[in-house]
Amino acid sequence: MKTNLQIGISAAICLLSAASGRAADFDGDGVADEVSITREADKAAKEPAVRLVNPWEKARQSKQAAEGLGFIVRLSRGPQTYLLHDPKFLSSPIWTEGKPPWEIITHRDPRYRNWKEQVPALRADAIQLGTEAGIDILLYWNGKQWRLFWPNEEP
Repeated sequence: MKTNLQIGISAAICLLSAASGRAADFDGDGVADEVSITREADKAAKEPAVRLVNPWEKARQSKQAAEGLGFIVRLSRGPQTYLLHDPKFLSSPIWTEGKPPWEIITHRDPRYRNWKEQVPALRADAIQLGTEAGIDILLYWNGKQWRLFWPNEEP
C-alpha cells in the first residue's frame, strides 16, 4: 500500500512529466503515456515510485548509479514510472551538447512501418534515439520490459 508521500511524489513526477514531456502510447493500451527527458537522473532515481532501468545493459535492472540524462516514462497500465538511463550512452556529446536527439515514433508516423519490419516485437509507440555514429536506434516497451534495437547498418 502506498503512503500519502509516495502518492504525492508519483503525482508530482507525473505532473512534471506531463508539463514538460510528450505523450505517446508505449504500452499499447490506448491511453496516453508520458515521457520526458531529465538532466538530473540522480534526483529522479531517488523517488520511491520510480523503477531504475538501463536497457543498454543486458541485465536490464541497472546496477550503475543514475546520473546526467535519463528518460522518465510513466506507463498508464499499472501505473508504472521508469527512469531509463545509461550514463555512458547518454553522456556522449550528441546528447549533452544542444538538444538531445530523440523523437517519438507513433503508429501514424511513416517511419513506424520500417521499424516494425526490423522489430517484430514492436507493438506500440516507441522512442527513436540518435547516436554519435549517425545510426538511429529504437527504445520500446515489449509488454514486460524496456528494450533497445540496434540496426545492422553502417553510417
